[in-house]
Amino acid sequence: MHTRIRNNDWIQDNFFSKPYRVHVLLFLIMIAQGFIFDTPRNILEGTWAIFISTDLLITDYIAVGGIGATFVNVALAGLLAIAAMRFAKHEPSGLAIATLGVVVAMAFFGKNPANMLPIIAGGWLYSKYTGTPHRSSVLPSILATCLAPVVSRFAAVSGIWAEPISSAFVYAIPLPVGIAMGIFLGLCIGFIMTPFAAALRKAHEGYHLYNVGFAAGVLAVGMFAVFRTLGVTQYIIDNWSSGYNFELAIFSVVMSVYYIICGLLSRAKPLSFKELLRIDAEDYDYYKKYSGMTYVSMGILGLICVLFMFVIRGEYNGIVIGGLISTIGFGAFGKPIISSVILMSGAVMAAGASMLLTGTPINHRSFLVATLFATCLAPIATRFGWKWGLVAGFLHLSLSIHVAIFHGGMNLYNNGFAGGVAAMILVPIMKFIAEERAKRKSRV
Repeated sequence: MHTRIRNNDWIQDNFFSKPYRVHVLLFLIMIAQGFIFDTPRNILEGTWAIFISTDLLITDYIAVGGIGATFVNVALAGLLAIAAMRFAKHEPSGLAIATLGVVVAMAFFGKNPANMLPIIAGGWLYSKYTGTPHRSSVLPSILATCLAPVVSRFAAVSGIWAEPISSAFVYAIPLPVGIAMGIFLGLCIGFIMTPFAAALRKAHEGYHLYNVGFAAGVLAVGMFAVFRTLGVTQYIIDNWSSGYNFELAIFSVVMSVYYIICGLLSRAKPLSFKELLRIDAEDYDYYKKYSGMTYVSMGILGLICVLFMFVIRGEYNGIVIGGLISTIGFGAFGKPIISSVILMSGAVMAAGASMLLTGTPINHRSFLVATLFATCLAPIATRFGWKWGLVAGFLHLSLSIHVAIFHGGMNLYNNGFAGGVAAMILVPIMKFIAEERAKRKSRV
C-alpha cells in the first residue's frame, strides 16, 4: 500500500507537475500515430518532401508528404521547441504551453525543424547582444517561426525545386548562396522579434493573443514589398489535403482527452464545471493560477472544437487541425471556454452571412480555419462582453480570408495578423463607448 502511494507521488512529482514532460509524451504519441498511419519508407520520403517544400501559405504538409510524415514532422517541431525552452532555462508557464500548441499547429503547414532553427538561433543571438537572459527572448523567437517560409523561400529561389515559383529564378543564385541567404534572414527575424513584438503590442493593448503573429504579419508585409521591388515575386499557394477526416478527428479527440486525463490526475485544486468555463487571470496565464486544471480546460475546449466540426460537417485538413490545436494550446493562456465559443459564434455568423449573400458554403475550408483561429480575440469577449465578442469574431473572419495577399503567404500566422488588425480597429471604439457610458452613469 505504501509502495503504491510512493509510486503515485513519484508520478505526480515527476510527470503531471512537469508540463514539458507532459508534452514530450504527447509528441512521442504523435510519432507513434504517424507510424500507424503510414509505412517507415513513406514517412522517410514524405519527411524529405516536407523539408524541401516551398512552405508558403497554403502548403498543407499532409498533401505534400502524407499524413504519417506530417505527424512525425509535427512531433519533431514540438520537441525542438521544448529543447529550445529547456536550453534557455525557461520555466513552464501558460504562454510556454500556448507556444508549444501553436508550434505544433503550424507544423502541419509550413514549419519544420530545418526552417525553424535559424529563427530560434536569432533569439539566442539577441540575448547575447543585449546581455539579457535567453529565457526572456526564447518564446518570441519560437513564435517568430511563423515566418519560417522566408527561410525556405531563398532555398527555393536557388533552385532546389523542379518547378519555378517566381521570376527570381532568372538570377540563377547558386544553391549554397540561396540557403545562406535564407539562414541569414531567419537569424535576423529571430533577432528583432522580441523588441518588435513588444512595440506592436501597444497597438492592440493586449486584447489580441497572437501578438507575435500580428508583428510577423507587419514585418512580412514589408519584406514582401521589398522582394517584389527586387523582382522576387511569389503567389499564394492553394495546396490543401482531403480525405483524412477520420484520422484527424480521432487524433483531435485523443489529444483533448489526453489533456483532460493529465489535468484530472494532477494535484491541482479541483474546479467546478462552471469555474472551468470562465477561468480567468489578470495576465492571461492560467497555468500559473490553476496549474494542472488548466489541462482540463484545454481538453474541453478541444472537444468543443471537434463538436463544432461535426455539427457544421467540416472537412479536416492540415490547416484546420492546426487551427484546432492552436485553440487548445492557448486554452492555457487567454482563451477561456465561454469567450472562445462567443468568438467562434461571431465568425460563424460572418460565414452564414457570406453564404446567404454570395453562396459560399458555411463550412468552406477558409471559413473553418478562420472560425477556429478567431478565438485569438477571446480577451475582447472576456473584458467587454459577449456582444463585442460576436462583433470581433465577425470582423476577424472577414479580415482573415483577405489579408494573406499583403504578405504573399510568408506569414503562417495569417490569422494572427488578421486578429491584430481587428483588435486595432475595435479596441479604440470599445474603450470610447465604455468610457462614455461610465461618464453618463456617474452623472446620474
